[in-house]
Amino acid sequence: MELRHLRYFVAVAEALSFTRAAQTLRTAQPSLSQQIRDLEYEIGTPLLNRDKRNVALTAAGKVFLDEARLVLAQADRAKTLARRAAESEAQSLTIGFVPAAEVKIFPQSLTLLRGLFPDTRIVLRSLTTFEQHQALLAGDIDIAFMRPPVDESLFASEVVLREPLVALLHIDHPACALDRVALSDLTDTPFLRIASRHAGNLAQLIDDLARRDGAELQAIQEVENVLTLLTLVGLGVGFSILPDYVEQLSFRNLTTRPLAGPEVRAELVAAWRHDNAKPEITALVALTRDALSERNQ
Repeated sequence: MELRHLRYFVAVAEALSFTRAAQTLRTAQPSLSQQIRDLEYEIGTPLLNRDKRNVALTAAGKVFLDEARLVLAQADRAKTLARRAAESEAQSLTIGFVPAAEVKIFPQSLTLLRGLFPDTRIVLRSLTTFEQHQALLAGDIDIAFMRPPVDESLFASEVVLREPLVALLHIDHPACALDRVALSDLTDTPFLRIASRHAGNLAQLIDDLARRDGAELQAIQEVENVLTLLTLVGLGVGFSILPDYVEQLSFRNLTTRPLAGPEVRAELVAAWRHDNAKPEITALVALTRDALSERNQ
């Protein structure tokens, strides 16, 4: 039994005429009659009494008519709800970003994006670079703001921010007396950093910086996220090197110092799947690029 059988039966039952029902359904009368016979055969009882002039519902037909109407109404409702859900999904934008980077990325660009797409539901997800990569592949987020490298065969991408690296110190650390800090000034302090698989190329930048300064970083401890790292530095466990967005966060007992020598910058990349054509993505990338252009100078 299929929905078309129910629709055919309801049309005949309401018109009490195979001819008029066939016209309404825009189908041939012999085909309609065969569909009703198939339905009655499957149910195991006549639903209609018919002769050459009249069509009438049997007792079973009257009961079946009420139930068929309910089923058809429910099917139409299910179709409507499914379409609404699809439309809602199409009008949403899920944005991934490395933890704490939102303080630089979103204050201006998201406000402008909402003005351009007032009907789009925006969802923000704080994820490490590794987690964003996986979420993009799975289609769980539409766009990622993460650290390079980016697999260009899988994703389109654009660098939206280049942030100077700074030393993150406990306020009582002796190096706080310096205007600029070289890693060679910190070799007696345990070094804390984000786990390599979550940090993108940030770990490589720091390793290159240490080699440049001739510093051998001691007792390296890796943590899973930036908030844990900030907490540990605030407790005096060690120091870290992070992009300068950290200067906009409020944590007790923490301070930063610029790094000595030529400036080293960490890139933040917007990445999205090649097959994701949501216009909100293009707009957000452009808005973010414009909002951050002065900071990239």
